[in-house]
Amino acid sequence: MKQTKDGGFSLVETVIALIILMVGILMTISALSFSLFYVQESEKNTVAREYARSAMETIFSIRDLQLFDEEGNNFNYDWNTLVVKKSGNAGVFLDDWTPIRESPGADGIYGTGDDACSGTGSCVVGSTTNNSTVVQGYERKIEISDIVKNGVVRERYFVIKVRYMVGRSRREVVESTIIANLPTDN
Repeated sequence: MKQTKDGGFSLVETVIALIILMVGILMTISALSFSLFYVQESEKNTVAREYARSAMETIFSIRDLQLFDEEGNNFNYDWNTLVVKKSGNAGVFLDDWTPIRESPGADGIYGTGDDACSGTGSCVVGSTTNNSTVVQGYERKIEISDIVKNGVVRERYFVIKVRYMVGRSRREVVESTIIANLPTDN
């Protein structure tokens, strides 16, 4: 009698094939989770950049239009108010990290007292109230430095930072520019 040899896989070959298959599946799952993380980070980065640019645009509008209050809330802004509020100056921008609200408030300027107050309640400044909701997970900081030439401040360096969280990591977007004072007809 002839003995025939069956041509199948041995147990060792099967286990090795399963291990290789499992490594491939785990690598695919890992790649998908990393791509989801980076998609989320990219989305939040884009939103943060737009918040910073919106604040920068309002600063340019103050400079360009010498923004005056049409609603009678006593908001009159010009070059002298384009500074961070400190004791004794006419600055309108708040110092340090502040929450971002959906609405800039009655004055229409992001980063001022009527939209950057801390907490989740309303921002009340004088007779105006900003009831817009706080954008969760984002904070803004506006830094302004005078550029003095020949003893006169004709330019200011503006840095607007927006920070946010992605997973457990804190990220930050920075927009900066130098803004010159436009001559007025006065």
